[in-house]
Amino acid sequence: MLSARQTRLQFSTATPMNGTDIKTLVEFDFALATAPVGAQRATNPYTPTFRRGFIEYGNLLVGQEWSTFQNIAVLPETTDFVGPLDGTVFNRQALIRYSIPLRTGLTLQVAVENPETETALPANAALVDTDDDRLPDVVARLNWKSTLGDFALAGIARELRTDTLGRGDTAFGWGVSGSGKIPIGKRHDLRFMATYGQGIGRYLGLGYVPDAIYGGTATQLERIDNFAGFAALRIGWTDAIHSTLMGSYQSADYPAGVIVTGLANAKSYGGAANLFWSPGKGFDIGVEYRHAVRELVSGDTGALDRMEFAFKYGF
Repeated sequence: MLSARQTRLQFSTATPMNGTDIKTLVEFDFALATAPVGAQRATNPYTPTFRRGFIEYGNLLVGQEWSTFQNIAVLPETTDFVGPLDGTVFNRQALIRYSIPLRTGLTLQVAVENPETETALPANAALVDTDDDRLPDVVARLNWKSTLGDFALAGIARELRTDTLGRGDTAFGWGVSGSGKIPIGKRHDLRFMATYGQGIGRYLGLGYVPDAIYGGTATQLERIDNFAGFAALRIGWTDAIHSTLMGSYQSADYPAGVIVTGLANAKSYGGAANLFWSPGKGFDIGVEYRHAVRELVSGDTGALDRMEFAFKYGF
Protein backbone atom coordinates (compact mmCIF):
# COMPACT_ATOMS: atom_id res chain seq x y z
CA MET A 1 0.00 0.00 0.00
CA LEU A 2 1.31 3.46 -0.96
CA SER A 3 -0.08 6.66 0.57
CA ALA A 4 0.74 10.36 1.02
CA ARG A 5 -1.98 10.87 3.65
CA GLN A 6 0.49 11.76 6.41
CA THR A 7 1.36 15.02 4.63
CA ARG A 8 0.95 17.96 7.03
CA LEU A 9 0.37 21.64 6.37
CA GLN A 10 1.15 24.16 9.10
CA PHE A 11 0.68 27.93 9.24
CA SER A 12 2.04 30.05 12.09
CA THR A 13 2.41 33.73 12.96
CA ALA A 14 4.21 35.80 15.59
CA THR A 15 3.20 39.43 16.20
CA PRO A 16 4.73 41.71 18.87
CA MET A 17 2.14 43.05 21.33
CA ASN A 18 3.01 45.06 24.45
CA GLY A 19 6.52 43.66 24.46
CA THR A 20 5.38 40.04 24.09
CA ASP A 21 4.81 38.01 20.91
CA ILE A 22 1.29 36.79 20.34
CA LYS A 23 1.64 33.54 18.39
CA THR A 24 -0.87 31.54 16.38
CA LEU A 25 -0.70 28.13 14.73
CA VAL A 26 -3.04 26.11 12.51
CA GLU A 27 -2.14 22.60 11.31
CA PHE A 28 -3.86 20.06 9.07
CA ASP A 29 -3.13 16.59 7.76
CA PHE A 30 -5.03 14.03 5.67
CA ALA A 31 -4.55 10.90 7.77
CA LEU A 32 -8.05 10.51 9.23
CA ALA A 33 -10.01 11.36 6.09
CA THR A 34 -11.78 8.51 4.31
CA ALA A 35 -11.33 8.36 0.55
CA PRO A 36 -14.42 7.83 -1.62
CA VAL A 37 -15.12 4.32 -2.88
CA GLY A 38 -12.97 3.63 -5.91
CA ALA A 39 -10.60 6.51 -5.22
CA GLN A 40 -7.49 4.38 -5.72
CA ARG A 41 -8.45 3.74 -9.32
CA ALA A 42 -7.41 7.21 -10.37
CA THR A 43 -7.13 10.35 -8.23
CA ASN A 44 -6.76 9.20 -4.56
CA PRO A 45 -8.38 12.32 -3.01
CA TYR A 46 -8.44 12.91 0.74
CA THR A 47 -10.07 15.66 2.78
CA PRO A 48 -7.87 17.79 5.08
CA THR A 49 -8.51 17.17 8.79
CA PHE A 50 -7.82 19.61 11.61
CA ARG A 51 -4.91 18.74 13.93
CA ARG A 52 -3.88 21.76 15.97
CA GLY A 53 -4.94 25.38 16.25
CA PHE A 54 -4.17 27.76 19.09
CA ILE A 55 -3.26 31.25 20.24
CA GLU A 56 -0.30 31.67 22.59
CA TYR A 57 0.45 34.86 24.51
CA GLY A 58 3.32 34.73 26.96
CA ASN A 59 2.75 31.74 29.24
CA LEU A 60 -0.90 31.29 28.23
CA LEU A 61 -2.06 28.94 25.46
CA VAL A 62 -5.69 28.62 24.34
CA GLY A 63 -6.95 26.35 21.57
CA GLN A 64 -6.44 22.80 20.37
CA GLU A 65 -3.03 21.31 21.10
CA TRP A 66 -1.41 18.12 22.35
CA SER A 67 -2.73 17.26 25.79
CA THR A 68 -0.65 18.47 28.72
CA PHE A 69 -0.81 14.87 29.99
CA GLN A 70 1.29 13.83 26.97
CA ASN A 71 5.00 14.47 26.46
CA ILE A 72 5.52 14.51 22.70
CA ALA A 73 9.23 15.26 23.14
CA VAL A 74 9.94 11.61 23.99
CA LEU A 75 8.13 10.04 21.00
CA PRO A 76 10.75 8.09 19.03
CA GLU A 77 11.61 8.55 15.37
CA THR A 78 9.53 6.11 13.34
CA THR A 79 8.05 5.57 9.89
CA ASP A 80 4.72 4.93 11.58
CA PHE A 81 2.28 7.75 12.28
CA VAL A 82 2.59 7.27 16.05
CA GLY A 83 5.16 4.55 16.72
CA PRO A 84 4.85 2.83 20.14
CA LEU A 85 1.10 3.42 20.22
CA ASP A 86 0.30 0.76 22.82
CA GLY A 87 2.47 2.40 25.46
CA THR A 88 2.01 6.12 24.96
CA VAL A 89 -0.41 8.82 26.01
CA PHE A 90 -1.73 10.23 22.74
CA ASN A 91 -4.34 12.96 22.62
CA ARG A 92 -4.99 16.32 20.96
CA GLN A 93 -7.91 18.40 22.21
CA ALA A 94 -9.16 21.85 23.14
CA LEU A 95 -7.50 23.21 26.28
CA ILE A 96 -6.44 26.24 28.28
CA ARG A 97 -2.89 25.91 29.58
CA TYR A 98 -0.67 28.15 31.68
CA SER A 99 3.07 27.58 32.10
CA ILE A 100 4.82 28.72 35.30
CA PRO A 101 8.65 28.90 35.31
CA LEU A 102 9.77 27.80 38.79
CA ARG A 103 13.52 28.07 38.33
CA THR A 104 16.12 27.42 35.64
CA GLY A 105 15.22 24.16 33.90
CA LEU A 106 12.02 23.60 35.91
CA THR A 107 8.55 24.53 34.63
CA LEU A 108 5.07 23.73 35.91
CA GLN A 109 2.18 23.55 33.44
CA VAL A 110 -1.46 23.50 34.55
CA ALA A 111 -4.41 23.05 32.21
CA VAL A 112 -8.11 22.44 31.90
CA GLU A 113 -8.92 20.25 28.91
CA ASN A 114 -11.92 19.00 26.98
CA PRO A 115 -13.69 16.14 28.81
CA GLU A 116 -15.12 13.06 27.09
CA THR A 117 -16.07 9.90 28.94
CA GLU A 118 -15.72 6.67 26.95
CA THR A 119 -17.76 3.71 28.15
CA ALA A 120 -18.61 0.22 26.94
CA LEU A 121 -21.32 -2.27 27.80
CA PRO A 122 -20.31 -5.46 29.63
CA ALA A 123 -21.59 -7.48 26.68
CA ASN A 124 -20.32 -5.20 23.89
CA ALA A 125 -16.75 -3.99 23.43
CA ALA A 126 -17.73 -1.04 21.20
CA LEU A 127 -16.79 2.35 22.67
CA VAL A 128 -19.58 4.80 23.49
CA ASP A 129 -18.98 8.58 23.53
CA THR A 130 -21.28 9.64 26.35
CA ASP A 131 -21.09 13.41 25.66
CA ASP A 132 -22.57 14.00 29.13
CA ASP A 133 -19.50 15.56 30.75
CA ARG A 134 -19.82 18.77 32.75
CA LEU A 135 -16.37 19.35 34.27
CA PRO A 136 -13.11 19.69 32.33
CA ASP A 137 -10.22 17.29 32.79
CA VAL A 138 -7.58 18.93 34.99
CA VAL A 139 -3.92 18.27 34.19
CA ALA A 140 -0.62 19.34 35.75
CA ARG A 141 2.85 18.57 34.40
CA LEU A 142 6.29 19.29 35.80
CA ASN A 143 9.06 19.59 33.19
CA TRP A 144 12.68 19.29 34.29
CA LYS A 145 15.70 19.88 32.05
CA SER A 146 19.11 18.96 33.42
CA THR A 147 22.52 17.67 32.40
CA LEU A 148 21.08 14.16 32.82
CA GLY A 149 18.35 14.76 30.24
CA ASP A 150 14.78 16.02 29.89
CA PHE A 151 12.10 14.59 32.17
CA ALA A 152 8.39 15.14 32.82
CA LEU A 153 5.93 14.05 35.50
CA ALA A 154 2.23 14.56 34.73
CA GLY A 155 -1.00 13.97 36.62
CA ILE A 156 -4.63 14.08 35.52
CA ALA A 157 -7.94 14.21 37.40
CA ARG A 158 -11.26 13.58 35.66
CA GLU A 159 -14.97 13.36 36.38
CA LEU A 160 -16.35 10.42 34.44
CA ARG A 161 -20.04 10.91 33.76
CA THR A 162 -22.88 9.25 31.90
CA ASP A 163 -26.58 10.07 31.79
CA THR A 164 -28.87 7.86 29.72
CA LEU A 165 -32.66 8.28 29.75
CA GLY A 166 -32.52 10.00 33.12
CA ARG A 167 -30.26 7.38 34.66
CA GLY A 168 -26.55 7.85 35.09
CA ASP A 169 -23.56 7.93 37.35
CA THR A 170 -20.30 9.75 38.02
CA ALA A 171 -16.90 8.43 39.03
CA PHE A 172 -13.44 9.82 39.65
CA GLY A 173 -10.73 9.08 37.10
CA TRP A 174 -7.05 9.75 37.64
CA GLY A 175 -3.66 8.99 36.18
CA VAL A 176 0.07 9.65 36.50
CA SER A 177 2.67 9.54 33.76
CA GLY A 178 6.45 9.79 33.90
CA SER A 179 8.63 10.21 30.83
CA GLY A 180 12.12 11.18 29.84
CA LYS A 181 14.83 11.50 27.22
CA ILE A 182 18.38 10.68 28.30
CA PRO A 183 21.27 11.48 25.93
CA ILE A 184 23.95 8.82 25.56
CA GLY A 185 27.01 10.38 24.04
CA LYS A 186 26.56 12.77 21.12
CA ARG A 187 24.41 10.65 18.80
CA HIS A 188 22.40 8.25 20.95
CA ASP A 189 19.55 8.62 23.45
CA LEU A 190 17.09 6.59 25.51
CA ARG A 191 13.42 7.62 25.57
CA PHE A 192 10.70 6.20 27.82
CA MET A 193 7.22 6.69 29.22
CA ALA A 194 5.23 4.85 31.90
CA THR A 195 1.58 5.62 32.70
CA TYR A 196 -0.85 4.20 35.24
CA GLY A 197 -4.36 5.19 36.25
CA GLN A 198 -8.05 4.41 36.58
CA GLY A 199 -10.55 5.69 34.04
CA ILE A 200 -8.00 7.10 31.58
CA GLY A 201 -8.52 4.65 28.70
CA ARG A 202 -9.20 7.28 26.07
CA TYR A 203 -5.82 8.92 26.73
CA LEU A 204 -3.87 5.74 25.96
CA GLY A 205 -3.26 4.18 22.56
CA LEU A 206 -6.12 5.96 20.75
CA GLY A 207 -8.66 4.56 23.21
CA TYR A 208 -7.59 0.91 23.14
CA VAL A 209 -9.95 0.30 26.08
CA PRO A 210 -12.78 2.48 27.47
CA ASP A 211 -12.57 4.59 30.61
CA ALA A 212 -15.26 2.54 32.34
CA ILE A 213 -17.90 -0.16 31.95
CA TYR A 214 -21.53 0.95 32.29
CA GLY A 215 -24.93 -0.57 31.53
CA GLY A 216 -26.44 -4.03 31.76
CA THR A 217 -25.01 -5.77 34.81
CA ALA A 218 -22.86 -2.71 35.56
CA THR A 219 -25.37 -0.42 37.27
CA GLN A 220 -22.71 2.18 38.05
CA LEU A 221 -19.59 3.43 36.28
CA GLU A 222 -16.98 0.72 36.85
CA ARG A 223 -13.53 2.17 36.16
CA ILE A 224 -10.87 0.23 34.29
CA ASP A 225 -7.29 0.13 35.55
CA ASN A 226 -4.66 0.83 32.90
CA PHE A 227 -0.92 0.47 32.67
CA ALA A 228 1.04 1.50 29.58
CA GLY A 229 4.67 2.08 28.79
CA PHE A 230 7.33 2.16 26.12
CA ALA A 231 11.08 2.47 25.75
CA ALA A 232 13.10 3.43 22.68
CA LEU A 233 16.84 3.46 22.05
CA ARG A 234 18.10 5.75 19.30
CA ILE A 235 21.45 4.82 17.78
CA GLY A 236 23.35 7.28 15.62
CA TRP A 237 25.60 5.19 13.42
CA THR A 238 26.93 8.30 11.67
CA ASP A 239 25.78 11.93 11.45
CA ALA A 240 23.47 10.94 8.58
CA ILE A 241 22.47 7.34 9.42
CA HIS A 242 20.52 6.45 12.54
CA SER A 243 18.23 3.74 13.93
CA THR A 244 15.66 3.31 16.69
CA LEU A 245 14.78 0.12 18.56
CA MET A 246 11.50 0.40 20.45
CA GLY A 247 9.07 -1.71 22.48
CA SER A 248 5.65 -0.87 23.93
CA TYR A 249 3.03 -2.48 26.18
CA GLN A 250 -0.47 -1.83 27.51
CA SER A 251 -2.74 -3.85 29.78
CA ALA A 252 -6.23 -3.35 31.15
CA ASP A 253 -7.61 -4.70 34.43
CA TYR A 254 -11.40 -4.84 34.26
CA PRO A 255 -13.49 -4.35 37.44
CA ALA A 256 -14.18 -7.40 39.58
CA GLY A 257 -17.77 -8.60 39.70
CA VAL A 258 -18.60 -7.46 36.16
CA ILE A 259 -18.59 -10.13 33.45
CA VAL A 260 -17.02 -8.48 30.40
CA THR A 261 -17.36 -9.77 26.85
CA GLY A 262 -14.48 -11.90 25.67
CA LEU A 263 -14.11 -9.56 22.66
CA ALA A 264 -12.88 -6.71 24.87
CA ASN A 265 -9.21 -5.72 24.57
CA ALA A 266 -7.00 -6.94 27.41
CA LYS A 267 -3.38 -6.44 26.33
CA SER A 268 -1.33 -5.11 23.46
CA TYR A 269 2.41 -5.19 22.99
CA GLY A 270 4.93 -4.94 20.21
CA GLY A 271 8.29 -3.78 18.99
CA ALA A 272 9.92 -2.17 15.99
CA ALA A 273 13.34 -1.48 14.51
CA ASN A 274 14.18 1.03 11.81
CA LEU A 275 16.97 2.57 9.79
CA PHE A 276 16.95 6.19 8.61
CA TRP A 277 19.21 8.06 6.23
CA SER A 278 19.20 11.87 6.32
CA PRO A 279 21.00 13.06 3.16
CA GLY A 280 20.14 16.71 3.84
CA LYS A 281 18.64 19.01 6.43
CA GLY A 282 14.98 18.10 7.00
CA PHE A 283 15.07 15.21 4.51
CA ASP A 284 14.70 11.65 5.87
CA ILE A 285 14.39 8.27 4.16
CA GLY A 286 13.50 5.35 6.41
CA VAL A 287 12.59 1.68 6.53
CA GLU A 288 11.01 -0.05 9.54
CA TYR A 289 9.93 -3.55 10.60
CA ARG A 290 7.16 -3.83 13.18
CA HIS A 291 5.70 -6.77 15.10
CA ALA A 292 2.66 -6.40 17.39
CA VAL A 293 0.32 -8.65 19.37
CA ARG A 294 -3.25 -8.03 20.52
CA GLU A 295 -4.85 -10.11 23.28
CA LEU A 296 -8.57 -10.23 24.13
CA VAL A 297 -10.24 -10.93 27.46
CA SER A 298 -11.15 -14.36 26.08
CA GLY A 299 -7.45 -15.14 25.68
CA ASP A 300 -7.55 -15.06 21.89
CA THR A 301 -4.57 -13.33 20.31
CA GLY A 302 -3.65 -11.95 16.93
CA ALA A 303 -0.35 -10.74 15.54
CA LEU A 304 0.73 -8.13 13.01
CA ASP A 305 3.97 -8.05 11.03
CA ARG A 306 4.62 -5.07 8.79
CA MET A 307 7.33 -3.41 6.75
CA GLU A 308 7.06 0.36 6.23
CA PHE A 309 8.98 2.82 4.10
CA ALA A 310 8.89 6.60 4.53
CA PHE A 311 10.12 9.68 2.66
CA LYS A 312 9.83 12.90 4.68
CA TYR A 313 10.86 16.46 4.07
CA GLY A 314 10.20 19.15 6.66
CA PHE A 315 10.61 22.84 5.92
